[in-house]
Amino acid sequence: MSPDTFKRLLVIAHRWLALALAPVFLLILLSGATLAFKPIVESGGATGPSASANVDTVVAALEVIDPTHQATSVSLSADGRSIRLKSNDPAVVGTFDLATRTPATSSDFDLFAFALDLHKNLLVGVGLVVEIATYVMVAILAIGLFLGLPRLRNTWIGWHSGLGWLALPLVALAPVTGLLMILHIGTPTLPMIEPAAQPLPLARALEATADQVDLTRFVAARRFRQGSVLLTATTAEGPMRYLVSGTGKVVPLTDGPGWVRQLHEGTWAGIGSGILSFLAAAALMGLMVTGLYSWLRRQRQARRRDGDRNASTLVAFASQTGTATRLAEATAKALRGAGEAVICASLAALDPRELMGFRHNLFIVSTTGEGDVPDSARTFLTRLGASDLRGTHFSLLALGDSRYRSFCGGGRKVREALLEQGADEVAEWRRADGEPTSTWRDWLATVSRLIGLELGAVEAPETDRPVTLTLIECQRLDHPKQGDTRETWQLTFDTGDTAGDFRPGDLLLVSPGPGEAPRCYSIGTSSLAGDSRIGLTVSLHTWKDSEGKHHLGLTSNYLCHQLRPGAKLDATWRRHPDFNPPDDPTRPLILVATGAGIAPFPGFLAERARQPNAGPVWLLFGNRFRAGDFFYQAAFEQWRREGVLTRLDTAFSRDPDDGHHIQDRLMGNGEELLRWLVECRGVLYTCGRASTVGAAVERTVRAIIASHGSQYGLQPDETLAQWRKDGTLRVDVFG
Repeated sequence: MSPDTFKRLLVIAHRWLALALAPVFLLILLSGATLAFKPIVESGGATGPSASANVDTVVAALEVIDPTHQATSVSLSADGRSIRLKSNDPAVVGTFDLATRTPATSSDFDLFAFALDLHKNLLVGVGLVVEIATYVMVAILAIGLFLGLPRLRNTWIGWHSGLGWLALPLVALAPVTGLLMILHIGTPTLPMIEPAAQPLPLARALEATADQVDLTRFVAARRFRQGSVLLTATTAEGPMRYLVSGTGKVVPLTDGPGWVRQLHEGTWAGIGSGILSFLAAAALMGLMVTGLYSWLRRQRQARRRDGDRNASTLVAFASQTGTATRLAEATAKALRGAGEAVICASLAALDPRELMGFRHNLFIVSTTGEGDVPDSARTFLTRLGASDLRGTHFSLLALGDSRYRSFCGGGRKVREALLEQGADEVAEWRRADGEPTSTWRDWLATVSRLIGLELGAVEAPETDRPVTLTLIECQRLDHPKQGDTRETWQLTFDTGDTAGDFRPGDLLLVSPGPGEAPRCYSIGTSSLAGDSRIGLTVSLHTWKDSEGKHHLGLTSNYLCHQLRPGAKLDATWRRHPDFNPPDDPTRPLILVATGAGIAPFPGFLAERARQPNAGPVWLLFGNRFRAGDFFYQAAFEQWRREGVLTRLDTAFSRDPDDGHHIQDRLMGNGEELLRWLVECRGVLYTCGRASTVGAAVERTVRAIIASHGSQYGLQPDETLAQWRKDGTLRVDVFG
């Protein structure tokens, strides 16, 4: 077993043992906190029953109340007028008047006696459960310590781990001393107990002891080991205990309770030790509450959906550039307007088994790469293979472009997987070619009729907008004389009156000619930063055919070599809100890019430079040569000096003095990365080639969580799924 696997198993044990026994722990700790006040109260003068008791009267009452000798304990009330009994016989349980020998109509409630019984037996005689819980509590504390030193941070899990370490002597005091008492370590050595055939009745034990010592201030008696009875009385020297064997032999216990019991009960230093015991119980309850709340909070976030209570229709989407998201939201809005209860969710937020809970499942799925599903659908498809969806009904709208060979390949894969698992397709799937609004309207009308709805006027979402741009500047970013660089250009376009409020991360779709499939390029400027120009970063795509001949990518060659300043470019602007900077400018940003994947990030920093109280930004950039292709180096260093860019890490794989890739920089700063993401609520953006940075960053983040996530209670797979779902991880990669 690898160390990481072992550590993950420890985290699972730490969490689920605590959750399973949380009610028992709560009762033990609450009763322990109450008992911590006993030495405080007794130091104030209330040292127990002050009334004298006639032992003969107590014995006579026991003979009448408990003729079959089933009582397991007897204690005298503070006023000396009644006794409290516990027994194996339910009829002989409660408070009884010594004079009438009948159940007392009223009595003084002994809070400490109640708390002690709750603490040791949970009020129902299950002391074994308490002992097991003590073993488990010590194990949970030990696992928590083994998982490593925490970083102090103002989060629930931060308070949980910080409290566990900073208050370690306090939190360990009660469970460790409790365990030592169970194991009879540090407790007084008891005299040899003479075995007896039958347990000694409490009445006989009182009689035998009264013949030898003064029991006028008798306190309590209870059955002990091997048929014996442990009896307590108050003498002039203080509390005194006697062990009465089953044969009637009385032995005074003069060694005292022992240091372990005194530490556990807080009786070793009067008021001060009582306060310390209370603080110990409070610290343990603090650990339990912070740990439990942190877990509940994560579970609640994982179940978060945008939708109606008791929804019968699910609108699920898988989007790469935001179009499917907007269509799904518009679909949900239209159905709600017709009276349908709807949930709208990304496939990343769904477990396939949830589909069984809806009468209608509507899917809108886009395509990325060479017929692949979007990143948000990958986990869903993996889980789908183990699901039985017989009886589930669905309809699917696929988005694509017929100029690509794998037209609507992403939607096809989801559809085939649903059918393979037994789901029933209730309407023929539709494939939107290019601009999807018309096909979406037809599909929505079909599925609404199947649901039984009459739709009113349906508002279509904003999708793509044609724009006419003018190239005003082009600049080569790499320096070919410095090594084997990839040819890359910065292109700046004047938007005229055709573009609106574009933001970095939005997409410009460019086609090199009529009938050619367009390519998407990330916009690296922002109208919110006062920029009226659209900036692109374009890397010239080169490839070899089967005969070894070199070819240039049609669109990248058109932009880099054929388009000249002053030329017009007819393109399409597409909003991409899933890869725009977050709406909250105070959230920290972690920007990871390789090569031309740096394209949107100058715009991110330009926006932050104009925002007051903006959060920190950490940029990690990788390429081949520092001197040859460190794109936008001067701008980044200027932002660093101005404080806009908080941290800049680079990796240049072909430099002799470097030789690292971007995933090496991430892994080397794994703990700091998690701190930004977990404690500071940061957002991690990744942009670059799918074959390199796309897969590598996710693998590295998973490894970081496996190595360092235990201090936050994180599990790699569930954390990655949650971060994709809530937008903590955002990816825009290209082929």
